[in-house]
Amino acid sequence: MRKGWGLFGILCAWGVALAQPETRVYSVFAPPGDWFTHSGANYAFFPFFHQWNWYYGHVQRDGVVGIRTDYPRSGNGSVYFYAPTTLAKSDIEFRFLDGQSYWGRLRDLEWLSYEWYRDGRSTVGAHIHLPLRIYVGNLDAQGRIRDLGYLIYERSMNGGGAVPVDTWVMDEVAASNQRFWQNPINGGNFFDAQPLSVWQSDAGYQPREGSRVGVRYNGDSVVCGVSVGAGTGWSGAFIGAMDNIILRFRGGVLMRFNFEVRPEGDVNGDGIVDDADLLQILMLFGNTCSGYCPYDLNRDGVVDDADLLIVLMNFGAGGG
Repeated sequence: MRKGWGLFGILCAWGVALAQPETRVYSVFAPPGDWFTHSGANYAFFPFFHQWNWYYGHVQRDGVVGIRTDYPRSGNGSVYFYAPTTLAKSDIEFRFLDGQSYWGRLRDLEWLSYEWYRDGRSTVGAHIHLPLRIYVGNLDAQGRIRDLGYLIYERSMNGGGAVPVDTWVMDEVAASNQRFWQNPINGGNFFDAQPLSVWQSDAGYQPREGSRVGVRYNGDSVVCGVSVGAGTGWSGAFIGAMDNIILRFRGGVLMRFNFEVRPEGDVNGDGIVDDADLLQILMLFGNTCSGYCPYDLNRDGVVDDADLLIVLMNFGAGGG
């Protein structure tokens, strides 16, 4: 544990984090929520049209991901994951897509936590839970992010054994200085996990495996996203959920993401059924659509009277 972070300090910091305003990340569709899957071997990506930089990603081999009501936490929803086989995979991610924006420097990341749930019906190894990843990169002279990759937290890299099942678990991994391993984008995995303080130091760390060399991240590296996912290489099936990601940087930058299912009749995905939703239905009235089409509230292939009625019947819902 990092010097100065006793149990009391962590609990106090947790209390401060909880007191901060949250950002609600809403599902694409109304209750019971989203069910995004893809049967192919290639990755499929499903960007959120209503909350920029969020997306369901790396979905393959019948993996499933979606903000749903199956395991409600801190509201009506959480992010559901299902990986039915060893080859299945699915993620939910936030990443600044402009190649320049970021939340803060790696050395300033002082709190990082999330809540996860492993369903007892899962047949993967008893040590497996949903890992938490942060997107990290280095800035070039023009301020562009290069060397993009993940630093990944798992209990199995921190001396953990069998994980709890059928209960929500909160893991804090920055203040408690947990170990992270590296996955550079298109660079393969480096399982030489190091305490976060090593990655955050001035010298940083550059993993090596035989002739392979990873990316050096240090305190000047930037954090530009977050990811949670299931699957790929997990022998067996995994069922579970995730909610309440919190990141805090020195200097006051704090994000708290709570994943919720949008109310019935919420067209624009802001969590409230109001005039904006009514206007959007009227502007799209008569349009046909299929598949990834949240404007068609009853999913019958056309924006019509039935969708308008759903908005009117639920007018005023949400916003709590």
